[in-house]
Amino acid sequence: MSSVSFVIPVYNKSSYLDHVVKSLKNQIGDFQKEYIFIDDGSTDQSYTKLSKLTKNLKNSKILKQKNKGSANATNLGIKKAKMKYLKFLDADDVILSKTTLSLMNILEKNPKVVLAYGLQRKVNNLESVNLLEDFDFNNFSVIDKPVKKAMRNSMFNPSQFLVRTDLCKMVGGCDERIKFSQEYSLTLKLSLLGSFARLNFPVAVLPFNAPGQISEKKNNQIYRVSKALELFIYDNPKLDNNLMLYAQRRLTARSWRFAKRFKNAKFFSEWFLLYLRGLFNINTDILTTCKRANSIYQEFID
Repeated sequence: MSSVSFVIPVYNKSSYLDHVVKSLKNQIGDFQKEYIFIDDGSTDQSYTKLSKLTKNLKNSKILKQKNKGSANATNLGIKKAKMKYLKFLDADDVILSKTTLSLMNILEKNPKVVLAYGLQRKVNNLESVNLLEDFDFNNFSVIDKPVKKAMRNSMFNPSQFLVRTDLCKMVGGCDERIKFSQEYSLTLKLSLLGSFARLNFPVAVLPFNAPGQISEKKNNQIYRVSKALELFIYDNPKLDNNLMLYAQRRLTARSWRFAKRFKNAKFFSEWFLLYLRGLFNINTDILTTCKRANSIYQEFID
Protein backbone atom coordinates (compact mmCIF):
# COMPACT_ATOMS: atom_id res chain seq x y z
CA MET A 1 0.00 0.00 0.00
CA SER A 2 1.30 3.46 -0.88
CA SER A 3 0.94 6.58 1.26
CA VAL A 4 0.51 10.35 1.01
CA SER A 5 1.17 13.24 3.39
CA PHE A 6 -1.12 16.19 2.75
CA VAL A 7 0.57 19.47 3.69
CA ILE A 8 -1.64 22.55 4.04
CA PRO A 9 -0.18 25.90 5.19
CA VAL A 10 -2.91 28.20 6.53
CA TYR A 11 -2.90 31.94 7.06
CA ASN A 12 -6.21 33.73 7.60
CA LYS A 13 -8.28 31.43 5.40
CA SER A 14 -11.15 30.62 7.76
CA SER A 15 -13.84 31.31 5.16
CA TYR A 16 -12.38 28.67 2.80
CA LEU A 17 -11.52 25.89 5.19
CA ASP A 18 -14.88 24.09 4.97
CA HIS A 19 -14.29 23.55 1.25
CA VAL A 20 -10.62 22.71 1.66
CA VAL A 21 -11.16 20.05 4.34
CA LYS A 22 -14.13 18.63 2.45
CA SER A 23 -12.00 18.12 -0.65
CA LEU A 24 -9.34 16.39 1.46
CA LYS A 25 -11.89 14.07 3.06
CA ASN A 26 -13.18 13.22 -0.41
CA GLN A 27 -9.84 12.02 -1.80
CA ILE A 28 -10.46 8.48 -3.01
CA GLY A 29 -7.96 5.63 -3.09
CA ASP A 30 -6.72 2.76 -0.98
CA PHE A 31 -3.58 4.42 0.34
CA GLN A 32 -2.48 5.58 3.77
CA LYS A 33 -3.05 9.26 4.49
CA GLU A 34 -1.82 11.83 6.96
CA TYR A 35 -2.88 15.46 7.13
CA ILE A 36 -0.52 18.20 8.31
CA PHE A 37 -2.01 21.68 8.71
CA ILE A 38 0.35 24.52 9.60
CA ASP A 39 -1.34 27.59 11.05
CA ASP A 40 1.18 30.30 10.19
CA GLY A 41 0.14 32.86 12.80
CA SER A 42 -3.43 33.40 11.60
CA THR A 43 -5.22 36.34 13.21
CA ASP A 44 -8.72 35.22 12.19
CA GLN A 45 -10.59 32.10 13.31
CA SER A 46 -8.60 29.70 11.12
CA TYR A 47 -7.09 27.69 13.98
CA THR A 48 -10.39 27.32 15.83
CA LYS A 49 -12.19 26.33 12.67
CA LEU A 50 -9.51 23.84 11.68
CA SER A 51 -9.72 22.24 15.12
CA LYS A 52 -13.44 21.64 14.65
CA LEU A 53 -13.24 20.50 11.04
CA THR A 54 -10.47 17.97 11.68
CA LYS A 55 -11.80 16.62 14.97
CA ASN A 56 -12.78 13.31 13.36
CA LEU A 57 -10.18 13.34 10.59
CA LYS A 58 -7.95 10.38 11.26
CA ASN A 59 -4.18 10.92 11.37
CA SER A 60 -4.35 14.71 11.23
CA LYS A 61 -2.42 17.34 13.14
CA ILE A 62 -2.41 21.11 13.33
CA LEU A 63 0.94 22.79 13.90
CA LYS A 64 0.74 26.36 15.15
CA GLN A 65 3.51 28.93 14.81
CA LYS A 66 4.13 32.66 14.62
CA ASN A 67 3.81 34.08 11.13
CA LYS A 68 6.97 33.20 9.17
CA GLY A 69 5.65 33.03 5.61
CA SER A 70 4.37 30.23 3.43
CA ALA A 71 7.83 28.91 2.52
CA ASN A 72 8.70 28.30 6.17
CA ALA A 73 5.28 26.84 6.93
CA THR A 74 5.53 24.51 3.95
CA ASN A 75 9.00 23.39 5.00
CA LEU A 76 7.72 22.57 8.47
CA GLY A 77 5.13 20.31 6.88
CA ILE A 78 7.78 18.69 4.68
CA LYS A 79 9.97 17.98 7.71
CA LYS A 80 7.07 16.36 9.58
CA ALA A 81 5.83 14.29 6.61
CA LYS A 82 6.20 10.52 7.01
CA MET A 83 4.52 9.16 3.90
CA LYS A 84 5.95 8.19 0.50
CA TYR A 85 4.43 11.12 -1.37
CA LEU A 86 3.66 14.75 -0.55
CA LYS A 87 0.50 16.48 -1.71
CA PHE A 88 0.41 20.20 -1.07
CA LEU A 89 -2.80 22.22 -0.93
CA ASP A 90 -3.26 25.96 -0.61
CA ALA A 91 -5.82 26.79 2.05
CA ASP A 92 -8.17 28.54 -0.37
CA ASP A 93 -8.12 25.87 -3.11
CA VAL A 94 -9.84 22.52 -3.54
CA ILE A 95 -8.81 19.39 -5.45
CA LEU A 96 -11.07 16.92 -7.23
CA SER A 97 -11.68 13.60 -5.49
CA LYS A 98 -9.49 11.62 -7.89
CA THR A 99 -6.62 14.12 -7.95
CA THR A 100 -4.25 12.46 -5.50
CA LEU A 101 -4.87 8.95 -6.79
CA SER A 102 -4.36 9.95 -10.42
CA LEU A 103 -1.08 11.77 -9.74
CA MET A 104 0.15 8.97 -7.50
CA ASN A 105 -0.56 6.39 -10.20
CA ILE A 106 1.66 8.31 -12.60
CA LEU A 107 4.55 8.34 -10.14
CA GLU A 108 4.07 4.69 -9.19
CA LYS A 109 4.27 3.62 -12.84
CA ASN A 110 7.08 6.01 -13.82
CA PRO A 111 9.92 5.73 -11.28
CA LYS A 112 12.10 8.30 -13.09
CA VAL A 113 9.45 10.99 -12.78
CA VAL A 114 10.13 13.32 -9.84
CA LEU A 115 6.69 14.89 -9.59
CA ALA A 116 3.33 14.86 -11.32
CA TYR A 117 1.00 17.80 -11.68
CA GLY A 118 -2.39 18.57 -13.16
CA LEU A 119 -3.88 21.74 -14.57
CA GLN A 120 -5.97 24.31 -12.70
CA ARG A 121 -9.13 26.25 -13.28
CA LYS A 122 -10.78 29.14 -11.45
CA VAL A 123 -14.35 29.61 -10.31
CA ASN A 124 -16.34 32.37 -8.68
CA ASN A 125 -17.65 30.13 -5.92
CA LEU A 126 -16.04 26.94 -4.59
CA GLU A 127 -19.47 25.65 -3.61
CA SER A 128 -20.20 25.14 -7.29
CA VAL A 129 -17.36 22.64 -7.77
CA ASN A 130 -18.28 19.03 -8.47
CA LEU A 131 -15.53 17.23 -6.57
CA LEU A 132 -16.56 13.92 -8.16
CA GLU A 133 -15.87 15.12 -11.71
CA ASP A 134 -14.29 12.32 -13.73
CA PHE A 135 -11.27 12.48 -16.00
CA ASP A 136 -8.81 10.25 -17.85
CA PHE A 137 -5.95 9.14 -15.61
CA ASN A 138 -3.89 8.14 -18.65
CA ASN A 139 -4.00 11.49 -20.43
CA PHE A 140 -0.62 12.78 -19.33
CA SER A 141 2.69 13.74 -20.89
CA VAL A 142 6.23 13.46 -19.56
CA ILE A 143 8.48 16.51 -19.56
CA ASP A 144 12.12 15.49 -19.78
CA LYS A 145 14.83 17.90 -18.64
CA PRO A 146 12.33 20.41 -17.20
CA VAL A 147 14.87 22.93 -15.90
CA LYS A 148 14.40 25.45 -18.71
CA LYS A 149 10.60 25.25 -18.47
CA ALA A 150 10.84 25.74 -14.71
CA MET A 151 13.06 28.78 -15.25
CA ARG A 152 10.68 30.34 -17.72
CA ASN A 153 7.64 30.62 -15.46
CA SER A 154 6.03 29.01 -12.46
CA MET A 155 4.71 25.76 -13.93
CA PHE A 156 2.03 25.11 -11.30
CA ASN A 157 0.83 26.22 -7.92
CA PRO A 158 1.18 24.02 -4.80
CA SER A 159 -2.32 22.57 -5.09
CA GLN A 160 -1.59 21.11 -8.51
CA PHE A 161 1.25 18.70 -7.82
CA LEU A 162 2.33 15.53 -6.00
CA VAL A 163 6.01 14.83 -5.33
CA ARG A 164 8.18 12.07 -3.93
CA THR A 165 8.77 12.91 -0.27
CA ASP A 166 12.36 11.69 -0.12
CA LEU A 167 13.37 13.92 -3.04
CA CYS A 168 11.56 16.90 -1.57
CA LYS A 169 13.44 16.45 1.69
CA MET A 170 16.71 15.85 -0.16
CA VAL A 171 16.64 19.25 -1.88
CA GLY A 172 15.84 20.98 1.42
CA GLY A 173 12.28 22.00 0.60
CA CYS A 174 11.46 25.58 -0.33
CA ASP A 175 13.99 28.42 -0.36
CA GLU A 176 13.10 30.42 2.77
CA ARG A 177 15.01 33.43 1.48
CA ILE A 178 11.83 33.85 -0.57
CA LYS A 179 9.05 33.91 2.06
CA PHE A 180 6.20 33.41 -0.41
CA SER A 181 5.64 31.92 -3.89
CA GLN A 182 7.25 28.85 -2.37
CA GLU A 183 6.42 26.43 -5.16
CA TYR A 184 8.66 28.24 -7.66
CA SER A 185 11.91 27.79 -5.74
CA LEU A 186 10.99 24.19 -4.94
CA THR A 187 10.16 23.47 -8.57
CA LEU A 188 13.54 24.81 -9.68
CA LYS A 189 15.36 22.57 -7.21
CA LEU A 190 13.37 19.48 -8.18
CA SER A 191 13.80 20.13 -11.91
CA LEU A 192 17.46 19.18 -11.57
CA LEU A 193 16.59 15.66 -10.41
CA GLY A 194 14.61 14.22 -13.31
CA SER A 195 11.45 14.37 -15.39
CA PHE A 196 8.08 15.92 -14.55
CA ALA A 197 4.70 14.58 -15.69
CA ARG A 198 1.72 16.73 -16.60
CA LEU A 199 -1.80 15.37 -16.28
CA ASN A 200 -3.79 17.16 -18.96
CA PHE A 201 -6.85 17.98 -16.87
CA PRO A 202 -7.64 20.73 -14.32
CA VAL A 203 -7.53 18.82 -11.03
CA ALA A 204 -7.10 21.88 -8.75
CA VAL A 205 -9.83 24.50 -8.49
CA LEU A 206 -9.03 28.02 -7.29
CA PRO A 207 -11.27 30.98 -6.48
CA PHE A 208 -10.97 33.92 -8.84
CA ASN A 209 -10.59 36.25 -5.90
CA ALA A 210 -9.50 35.36 -2.39
CA PRO A 211 -8.44 37.98 0.17
CA GLY A 212 -4.72 37.79 0.88
CA GLN A 213 -3.79 35.94 -2.30
CA ILE A 214 -0.09 36.35 -3.02
CA SER A 215 -0.88 37.01 -6.68
CA GLU A 216 -2.89 40.11 -5.74
CA LYS A 217 0.32 42.13 -5.46
CA LYS A 218 1.81 41.80 -8.93
CA ASN A 219 5.03 43.71 -8.25
CA ASN A 220 5.80 41.56 -5.22
CA GLN A 221 5.11 38.43 -7.23
CA ILE A 222 7.40 39.44 -10.10
CA TYR A 223 10.16 40.23 -7.63
CA ARG A 224 9.79 36.91 -5.78
CA VAL A 225 10.02 34.68 -8.83
CA SER A 226 12.86 36.77 -10.23
CA LYS A 227 14.79 36.63 -6.97
CA ALA A 228 14.16 32.89 -6.67
CA LEU A 229 15.70 32.35 -10.11
CA GLU A 230 18.69 34.54 -9.24
CA LEU A 231 19.29 32.56 -6.04
CA PHE A 232 18.87 29.28 -7.90
CA ILE A 233 21.69 30.00 -10.33
CA TYR A 234 23.79 31.37 -7.46
CA ASP A 235 23.32 28.10 -5.57
CA ASN A 236 24.11 26.01 -8.66
CA PRO A 237 27.32 27.46 -10.15
CA LYS A 238 27.95 24.26 -12.14
CA LEU A 239 24.67 24.61 -13.99
CA ASP A 240 24.98 24.22 -17.75
CA ASN A 241 26.18 27.51 -19.20
CA ASN A 242 23.30 27.69 -21.68
CA LEU A 243 20.87 27.57 -18.76
CA MET A 244 22.81 30.30 -16.94
CA LEU A 245 22.59 32.49 -20.04
CA TYR A 246 18.90 31.72 -20.38
CA ALA A 247 18.29 32.80 -16.78
CA GLN A 248 20.21 36.01 -17.46
CA ARG A 249 18.13 36.66 -20.57
CA ARG A 250 14.87 36.08 -18.68
CA LEU A 251 15.76 38.33 -15.77
CA THR A 252 17.23 41.20 -17.77
CA ALA A 253 14.31 41.26 -20.22
CA ARG A 254 11.81 41.19 -17.36
CA SER A 255 13.55 44.05 -15.53
CA TRP A 256 13.73 46.15 -18.72
CA ARG A 257 9.98 45.75 -19.31
CA PHE A 258 9.34 46.68 -15.69
CA ALA A 259 11.68 49.69 -15.86
CA LYS A 260 9.94 51.02 -18.98
CA ARG A 261 6.54 50.70 -17.35
CA PHE A 262 7.23 51.96 -13.83
CA LYS A 263 10.30 54.19 -14.18
CA ASN A 264 9.76 55.44 -17.71
CA ALA A 265 13.24 54.15 -18.50
CA LYS A 266 14.70 55.06 -21.89
CA PHE A 267 17.04 53.39 -24.33
CA PHE A 268 20.61 53.28 -23.03
CA SER A 269 19.45 53.49 -19.45
CA GLU A 270 21.10 51.01 -17.11
CA TRP A 271 18.14 48.63 -17.52
CA PHE A 272 18.35 48.66 -21.29
CA LEU A 273 22.09 47.97 -21.19
CA LEU A 274 21.46 45.02 -18.86
CA TYR A 275 18.80 43.82 -21.30
CA LEU A 276 21.37 43.92 -24.11
CA ARG A 277 23.74 41.78 -22.05
CA GLY A 278 21.03 39.18 -21.76
CA LEU A 279 19.87 39.48 -25.35
CA PHE A 280 23.37 38.97 -26.76
CA ASN A 281 24.34 36.27 -24.24
CA ILE A 282 27.26 38.15 -22.72
CA ASN A 283 28.99 35.34 -20.88
CA THR A 284 30.72 37.28 -18.11
CA ASP A 285 29.47 38.37 -14.68
CA ILE A 286 26.15 36.59 -15.16
CA LEU A 287 25.33 36.51 -11.46
CA THR A 288 26.17 40.18 -11.00
CA THR A 289 24.03 41.07 -14.01
CA CYS A 290 21.07 39.10 -12.68
CA LYS A 291 21.37 40.59 -9.21
CA ARG A 292 21.53 44.11 -10.60
CA ALA A 293 18.57 43.50 -12.92
CA ASN A 294 16.49 42.36 -9.95
CA SER A 295 17.27 45.52 -8.02
CA ILE A 296 14.73 47.39 -10.17
CA TYR A 297 11.88 46.02 -8.04
CA GLN A 298 13.11 47.16 -4.61
CA GLU A 299 11.32 50.51 -4.47
CA PHE A 300 8.05 49.05 -5.76
CA ILE A 301 7.49 46.19 -3.29
CA ASP A 302 6.24 46.04 0.27
